[in-house]
Parts: sequence; structure tokens; C-alpha cells
Amino acid sequence: MSRYALMRGASAAALTLACIATAQAQTPLPNITIGAAARSAGRSGPSTAAPAQVAAPTPAPAPEPEQKPTPDEKVVTQREIQPEKPRFTDTARVIAEQPGVSMYTMGGVSGLPAIRGQADERIKVIVGGVQTTSACANHMNSPLSYTDPNTIGSVDIVYGVSSVSKGGDSTGGSIIVSPRAPMFATSGIPGPVSPIVTAAGAPLQPMPLLPWDAPGALRFGPNKEVLATGSLSSFFRGNNNGWGVSGVLNMATDHWSVLYNGSFQRAGNYQAGGGAGQVYSTNFQSENHAVTLGYQNEGHLVTLRGTYQNIPYQGFPNMRMDMTRNKAYSIEANYKGAFNWGTLDARVYWAQVYHKMGFLDDRSTLNHGMLNDGRDFGYSIKSEIPLTDKDLLRVGNEFHGQRLQDYWPSDLTGFPGLMTRPFNFVVINGGQRNRMGTYAEWERAWSREWSTVLGFRNDTVWMDTNNVQPYDPFSFRYGTPFARANAFASVLFNAQGHARTDANFDMTAIARYKPAEGALYEVGYSRKTRSPSLYERYVWPVAGPFMGMFNWFGDGNGYTGSLSLAPEVSHNVSVTGTWKDMSGENRWEARVSPFYSYVENYIAGGRTGGTFNFPTGITPAYIFQILQFRNYNAQLYGVDGYGKYKLFDSPEYGRLTASATVSYVYGENLDIGNPTGCLPGSGFCSVASFLWNKGDGLWNMMPLNSTITLEHQIGGLTLAAEANLVNAKNHVSANQGEFRTPGYALLNLRSSYEWSNFRIDAGVDNITDALYSLPLGGFDLTQYYRAAALYGNPAAGLLYVRQVPGMGRNFYAGLTVKF
Repeated sequence: MSRYALMRGASAAALTLACIATAQAQTPLPNITIGAAARSAGRSGPSTAAPAQVAAPTPAPAPEPEQKPTPDEKVVTQREIQPEKPRFTDTARVIAEQPGVSMYTMGGVSGLPAIRGQADERIKVIVGGVQTTSACANHMNSPLSYTDPNTIGSVDIVYGVSSVSKGGDSTGGSIIVSPRAPMFATSGIPGPVSPIVTAAGAPLQPMPLLPWDAPGALRFGPNKEVLATGSLSSFFRGNNNGWGVSGVLNMATDHWSVLYNGSFQRAGNYQAGGGAGQVYSTNFQSENHAVTLGYQNEGHLVTLRGTYQNIPYQGFPNMRMDMTRNKAYSIEANYKGAFNWGTLDARVYWAQVYHKMGFLDDRSTLNHGMLNDGRDFGYSIKSEIPLTDKDLLRVGNEFHGQRLQDYWPSDLTGFPGLMTRPFNFVVINGGQRNRMGTYAEWERAWSREWSTVLGFRNDTVWMDTNNVQPYDPFSFRYGTPFARANAFASVLFNAQGHARTDANFDMTAIARYKPAEGALYEVGYSRKTRSPSLYERYVWPVAGPFMGMFNWFGDGNGYTGSLSLAPEVSHNVSVTGTWKDMSGENRWEARVSPFYSYVENYIAGGRTGGTFNFPTGITPAYIFQILQFRNYNAQLYGVDGYGKYKLFDSPEYGRLTASATVSYVYGENLDIGNPTGCLPGSGFCSVASFLWNKGDGLWNMMPLNSTITLEHQIGGLTLAAEANLVNAKNHVSANQGEFRTPGYALLNLRSSYEWSNFRIDAGVDNITDALYSLPLGGFDLTQYYRAAALYGNPAAGLLYVRQVPGMGRNFYAGLTVKF
């Protein structure tokens, strides 16, 4: 069946669901208020919670588990994600709207998130309890690419001063994605069933519950004991002719539940603003499926979740290759339970990805693949133990293992130049990286005003890899200079021992002061450690255009690893203040958080003196650098904040709210110079020129930026105007040839309307069709390659030395039907 036939079928299904929803539900699914009263310690059976209460008959999303983030933490709920689903396909792009969070431009579904300037390997990303690692030399299959916005229940963004219980082996914070949880039906008697509680009687994570008499719910079984709810969505984006469908189906009894999430989407190349034409290698196609089986009883919850992803192609404008296959599978089993002594959370997981890089038609007609086979597996056990009514102890142990095979097939697979490359080019041969982590964290409420958190953590990381080989191990006797250099490099690499072990220690100390209701202050310090990745330690080629295939930064340069790398150690300090109107009208709230990080042994590329042109043999051409991963000292500092104010609220005219976010970060390498006369790609700046004027910019620091939103709600109608303001980026990494970018302002309009079981979204981004450069977009390599190589004009390539431009005017629309 073709994808277009599938789309027609999905549209027909949406129409059918619309008819069912209209016939069975004339009012929306109400909010369900779960009673706060919980079981007493040691008591079994249903709770004595208050009956479910039906909210006012206005459109409202399904209930979500209660979240209580700390001041230096942000929980993005499905309620906030819902309006963004028609606009964005990338989960990283969805959370990039939050203060202090930005995104490196990659493929259409594979952005790399950054928290306060630290990105990628420096951030712990966990999706549904499964920790996945980029199994690609260009990090095309980043962890967040394995989840679609449709599958997300909530996203917990933990900033730099993070508790030891929320991730080790990271320096810049954590992103914890919780998928949609399976929902259970209540019994015939109103009221929730057995929420998970601590021994002290406080809810740990209330289970999502469906009301037995929910309007529109479909009932099955002899006694109508099985309830089914769900939704079907579709969207269209005009700029890149993108479209997609997604669906959610939950079938439940009191104790059993099955949840399915599925989505399919595709898009062509998007158009830049100002009539600048299309941005090549931005097309993609992807599908995601997830099934969760859940069982709950007497305060215990067991879930089994399996996922499958297929991305047949995805363009990457700032990489030298594209994704031509990515198939991933994962399975996870999780248990949560409440006992007299506290709560227990245990899980095991396994994930595998088959990944292939190649060339889409935008870039080249060649079809020489680079293959990866990666596996992640592990477990985690954590517990919360109330010691007294003022003391809470969190302890945990976890293991994460990674296995990686990265190789480039020989010419015998059909690549032009038969027998010039008779063997596989083996980059990572049986690479393994293992981490065992143990932590303890003590939280104490000293008084009504003061509380503290103190935690310690140890992570032991051990890694190894087998011997490697170039295309022709004997090419050091003949062949090109590039081939000879890499042949010698493989011999030197194989002659050394590859096993490395790091014993890392983290600690966190946080003090919170709550002088009155509506005001909370937090000051914290954390020592966070990250060991190098397999690629940072074990990438061994040293010469030629092959080097350009090892680059997840998007700068066009080539990178080689180092066996002598030491782990990064980041010292983070932040002060956070949050304020909220407690008059009962909730008119305003605000948050501001200045921060500072000093990073010892910061891992970054240092110039080796080696360069290469690309495409090879074309002159004049841009000069790309060969860099080696080395340890430096670096610092980052800045501030981020958020504010919201209700301008008016009345039954006649609805609610008008103004909100704003602001983020600023400044990062510098304290050991590398920043020569002011070194232009990107000139080739005239020597390695020695970076030895003075210390303070080179760190790569991809988002400049000062702000988002201002004016939102009006009346009944089920929501209208919003949004302005994105981004300052010029002038402090850049001269070492990596980073481009400066001018400032810009974008205006976006969006609207939604909810009636009964329908939701319609429509809007337009970049309404003025402004032409702008993405500050974290990287080098537009596809356009440069097309101009220089495919057009046969060497000078044409230099005319397209530019940052990846952003998307121009984009109209979008979405429809969701719930049942």
C-alpha cells in the first residue's frame, strides 16, 4: 500500500471517528480531580479519595500526573506540547521554546538540544527510561529523534545544578522524556483506584485514570468493563509540503491497560525566507510506533513498552552525508510500587539501531553507504525512603552498556573504482562503553522556610575497542597521501592499548528558602562529570576528506579522537528565584536564574595544522580544518528567565495573557586564542595564531534571545501572536571557523479551536517571510557542494559559503478528533 493510500485511509478513519465522537459525546472529556487522600502506611485496598469531580463544560485536556519541579527545573506537559504538534516534528524543537534551551540544527527530526550552552553528549537524555546513544559519527540518530511529540506525556528539563538522582555522566543537565502513560478505568463506584503513595502518605505519581462514565468513551465486553479512548490527528505544513498523521488508542479495565501510539510524517525541502530558494537536504520521512501494556493493583504498577522507528531517509544540510536508513527497536519493563518503608522504581531496557549514511539526490548521485550497528541496554533501581516527617532519602543504582560497530563497506559493494578499496574501512570495531552508577541523596525540611538537598554519586566508566583497518591496509606503500597517512594511523592505533577506565564523582548541594507563599529562592552548586564518548576517544583517521565524515558539529571540519582524553568536570553554580501571585486570581508569575559553569578538561577540537579542500581538487575552494579532540578549560555564564501576566479575565471577553522568556549565555575556551583577523575558510591562520589572545568562543552559543507572546482565550477559541527576537552572534569560535550571524525578528500567529471532541489548529510562522541565518545552523554544506561540484564552477561554491538559513513563511493546519 502506498503512503498516499495510507493517508487517504487515515483521512477516512478520521471522518469515521468524528461521526462516532459526535454521536456519543456532546460534551468534552472533563478534567478529573484525583482525591488527595491516600492510603495510610501498610493499608491495602482502594484509597479513601474524594469522588471524581467534573470540571466546567469547556474543552480541556485529559488529566496529567501531578508534577512538582524544583525552581531550577521545568516540566513541559502534554498540554503545552499539544499546540506545537502541528508546527514541529522534532521533539528538540518543541522544548527549544523554553528559557535556557536551544537547538543545534540537524535533520528534520534529529535536532540536538542545548541547555545553557552545553549540548549533545554533555546532556543526559532519557526517553521513557531508555538511555540511547547516538550510533553515528555525525550523531544523526540523536536520543530525542526516537520520540515523536505525539508520544510524549511530559518532558522534565533539569538545568545545570541537577540532583544526582536525575542523571550522571553529564555536565550540562538532563532531559527526561516521559511517554504517554497507559490509563486505567475506574470501577463502577466513582473515584480513583489505588494511587501509588509513599509510606508517609504522599502521592508518588498518581496513575492516569479514566472515568467510568466518561462521555464518548467506547465500551466493550459482556459487562462493558473495557473502556476505549483515543484520538486521531493530521497536519499539513505549506512551506515544505509536509504532512503527517498520528493516533493514540487506550483500552483499559480497572487493572489492565493497552496503549498504542503511532505516527507517520514526511516533508520536502523547505524554502528560505525572502525568496532565497529552497534549503537542500532538509527533506525527511519517518514513522514511529509504540505499544505499552500496563497492570496496576493495590498501589503497584507494572508496564512493558516496545517501540519501533523507521526513517528511510533524512537530509542533513550541514553534514557531508545524509541518513538513508535508520531502523530502531527498544523494549522496556518498569515496576513502581509502594511499601511500608517507601517506594521502589525498577526497570530494565534494551535498544538496537541499524543506521546507514549515504547521499540523497540533492547532494550526489553516488551511493556508497556508511553503516552502524548500535545497542544500548541496562537497568536502574531507585527508591525513596521517608526517614522522618522531615527527611527523605533517595538511593539508586544503575547500569548502562553501549555496543557499537561502525564501518564503511568496500568497493566490492558496487561503489565506482572497483578494487581500489578492497576491504571494509573499520572505524569502531566492537566498541563497548559501560557505566555503573550509584547515588544517595538526602532532602530535609529544616523549617517551613528552609530546606536542603545534598547528594553524592559515583559513576565508573570502562570502555574498549578492537583493532581497526583502512580500505587497504597496505596502502602506506602506495596510493594517495591521504590513504598512506590513514594506513599509518591505523597501525599506530592498533599498536596501543585501547581499554580505559574512569572513576567519576559527582555531588550536589542545594538550599531553598520560602519566605512566604508565592516566593521561593534556590541557590545550588553541583560537580558533574562526563567521560568521553566512543567517537571522541577512538576515531583514528587523521587525513583527507574522510575526516569530514566525523563531525556532529555541523562546521564542515574533520575530527580525530585521542586515547589520552580525560573526563570533563563541570562546576555549576546557579541562583534561582520564582514568584507567583497568591491573591487567588493568579494574575502573574516570574522566574529568573543567573548561572555560572567552569569546566575542567572541556573536550573540544584543536587544530593540527592539517587541512583539506572539498570537493577535492577544486580551487579556489574553502579550506576546512582537521582538528583533534583535546582537553581544555572553559567557562560559561548567563541568565534565563520567564514571566507571565494576566491582562484581563472576564466571562464576556475571555482571558488575555502576556508572557515572555529570555535567555543569554556566553561561553569561552580559556586555553585557545581568538585571532580577530582569522576569517573562516581562509587557510591563512596558523596553529600558532591560536596561542595568544585567549578566550575563543565555544561552538554554537545561542546569542541573547527572547520570545514574547500575547494570547487570548475565550471559550474553546485561542488566538496568539508571538515575536521571536534574536540578537546578532558576534562572539564565535574562530578555531572552528564559526560564522557570525546578524540579529533578526520573527512574527508568528497561531490559533486553535476546541469544540466537543474536535480540535482545529491553524497558524503561520515567519509571517513577514524574513530571510535569516539560524545562529546554531552550521555550514550549509549541501548548497556549497551543489554550487561548486554539480554546477562545475569552482567560484560558484564560494558564493554559497553561508550559515544554514531558517525557514521562510510557513502556513500550517492540524485537526484532532478525540473519542
